[in-house]
Amino acid sequence: MTAKEATGPKRVCLWAETPEQRHHIESRLPHYRRSLIPTFCQGQELADMIKTDGVDGIIFYSEKVSLVKITLHLLEDQCPSCSRFVVCTRRNDGPYRSYEGFPPTILREEESPETWADRIERAVLVNQWLARPEFRMILPRLRTIPSLPETHRRIVEALHDPQFELERVARIVARDVGLTVHLLKVVNSAALGLAHPIHSIPNAIALVGATRLQSLVMSAWAFSFADEKMCRGFSPVAEWKHALAVAQTAEKLARECHAKPAIIEFAFITGLLHDVGKVMLAANSPEAYAGILVLAKKQPQPLWQTETQVLGYSHAEVGGCLLGLWGLDLPIVQAVSIHHQPGLATSEELSPAKLVFDAN
Repeated sequence: MTAKEATGPKRVCLWAETPEQRHHIESRLPHYRRSLIPTFCQGQELADMIKTDGVDGIIFYSEKVSLVKITLHLLEDQCPSCSRFVVCTRRNDGPYRSYEGFPPTILREEESPETWADRIERAVLVNQWLARPEFRMILPRLRTIPSLPETHRRIVEALHDPQFELERVARIVARDVGLTVHLLKVVNSAALGLAHPIHSIPNAIALVGATRLQSLVMSAWAFSFADEKMCRGFSPVAEWKHALAVAQTAEKLARECHAKPAIIEFAFITGLLHDVGKVMLAANSPEAYAGILVLAKKQPQPLWQTETQVLGYSHAEVGGCLLGLWGLDLPIVQAVSIHHQPGLATSEELSPAKLVFDAN
């Protein structure tokens, strides 16, 4: 499933308890590019309708939490390619955060319409990957192992607030010794070329910025999964150095091309996270992936093509899927998933995928 295929003009259903709630959702997505279709089906009838009509997603807005959770489980089982969304507030999202199974995507009332639209598109793209038969083999691992730990999740949530307080984020970072060491190591690395070393977490955060800090938090968590002894031929340390080098080079290329500030930032983050799928494959299936690494060295083709030949998918798609589950911005998710095939980018302008491809 390519980025182009996942963004076609399809439908998202609205399952609201009252007409007022349905109108509220529609008012939050006035210019959304997918058709918003109200539905009042329940149970098996709803599942059959989704399967027949090829619905991309369904948004639930109801105070009947038990009924919604039963329906979510039914759709997870019978309609895995249909993304499931729940509208709620930060105060009452508890039942869905503790949901047993693959949790729905939460659309919070406090968030902007733009955030809603981006989150819906990202979830639809990820679910298109997860529904593929070859992905089902690693689905249980992808859905449980990659969940961000509480400290990391709180940092990412705090950084999503445009008015985030640097000191508050610094306090959260400081509670995780491993993350603190990782952040200071990156900030003081030769790649950033600082004149003097930085030992203060607030100063480090101020230097890297909110968006990059988010990517560093996620990369630290991802790379902690892989053990050099676990998968022969795979070196987490070497992969991390490569990721940082690609990130710096992609950013440099973007600046030389006079790219927009957002593209420059996305290029760095995509470069830093572009091979996170390799880490997941090495951590989840060390013996099988070690075999793929050996086979790749014997074949006159890139590693990602050998992965696709053996598995049916590449580390690029696994990485895109993982970052989508973690909630990264859609342009980064798409860029990581096609960083070996930048021609699949849907935008005509300079893409992060192309910049990372060249830097890589």
